[in-house]
Amino acid sequence: MRIAIDGTTLCSADGSRGAGIEHYTWSIVRAMIQMGEQHEFFISTPPSLSRVRRQELQAMGGNVHLLPTFGPKLSFVSRHVILPFRFLLTRPDVLFSPFGQLPLLWRGKSVVTVHDLSIYEHPEWFPQAQDFSVRTLVPKSLERADRVIAVSASTQGKLYALFPVTEGKTQVVHEGVSLEVAYEALKHTDETSRRFPFDRDLVLCLGTVEPRKNLVSAFLAFDQFLQSHPEQASQVRLIVAGKKGWRTQEIENELIRVNRSWRESEPNGVIQCLGPVTEEEKWNLLARASCLLFVSLDEGFGLPVLEAMAVGTPVIISNRGALPEVGGDAAMYVEPDDIEGMSFALSQCLLVPEGIRELKELGIKRAAELSWERAAKETLNVLEEVGRADTTA
Repeated sequence: MRIAIDGTTLCSADGSRGAGIEHYTWSIVRAMIQMGEQHEFFISTPPSLSRVRRQELQAMGGNVHLLPTFGPKLSFVSRHVILPFRFLLTRPDVLFSPFGQLPLLWRGKSVVTVHDLSIYEHPEWFPQAQDFSVRTLVPKSLERADRVIAVSASTQGKLYALFPVTEGKTQVVHEGVSLEVAYEALKHTDETSRRFPFDRDLVLCLGTVEPRKNLVSAFLAFDQFLQSHPEQASQVRLIVAGKKGWRTQEIENELIRVNRSWRESEPNGVIQCLGPVTEEEKWNLLARASCLLFVSLDEGFGLPVLEAMAVGTPVIISNRGALPEVGGDAAMYVEPDDIEGMSFALSQCLLVPEGIRELKELGIKRAAELSWERAAKETLNVLEEVGRADTTA
């Protein structure tokens, strides 16, 4: 079968690996190529995709054909007008969009993946100037797609409520994690990193710095933990790893307040923001963390939770969105506004680690159930069903 893939999100706009949808796109595409040797893949690549990553895709087999985008950057015309015609010339049986949007002029069979719909329910959490995508591209894509993949049952439920047209053609395919990468991270943990001085225990908050991540509550909980155990101010550090997003003023103000309140005990700050981290650095942090504190107000999936569990790091997560679906019985749950509950969970992870040994084991087992290989197999099944369907019947 001939499968076309819109690779717009194979990397971020600046050419870096990116996170979230970019990480999903790269991971699911590679896994599908590895599993689908009997298929031909025609993948559009964005101008910012590095030469190394292009070569990595091309080297995966003779059944992989890259369609580089013309011009220095991806424009509206190149993606929505030129790209559909280029795909048409390859005579694909189905087009796969890993990020929920189809080129406007595409009229063939298609499958789209939907990750998150929070912007429809809470637009105040997001930057402005996304009206065209939110009001036009996404609705039209969901209407035209033959099948829709939701990365969680939570996302599927929101799809049905917001876009009834998706009922009867949506299937849940959870995201995944690479256990091989996790094992390598555990084997090669760098304890001499200059950027990450692992001189004490660390609580990790991982992801883009934005309102939905509920970092203000995380900082308040960490502050309360230190107030209950002031001797820990020189023993534990909260690290925020991720690029700066939008509407961050309240987050920054709370970080400054907490650090100032503990400056006599810890002049360098009990909370440290690292900014963007590489894939290797991310796994290094996950493997070394005493726990992951991930108390988002909503998540379409919550991949950092799965990645933390894969390296045996206990997770403290909110009971919102898809997080309970991902964490299963292998996580500690809190209400996103329960500062005292978060503080108590931190105490358990940091002060009585032997009490959460079973939680670590359950996390590793849970991560093993959700691999990228499984996700790729289920996604290919959907693409094959659509590609082989008789539209004349």
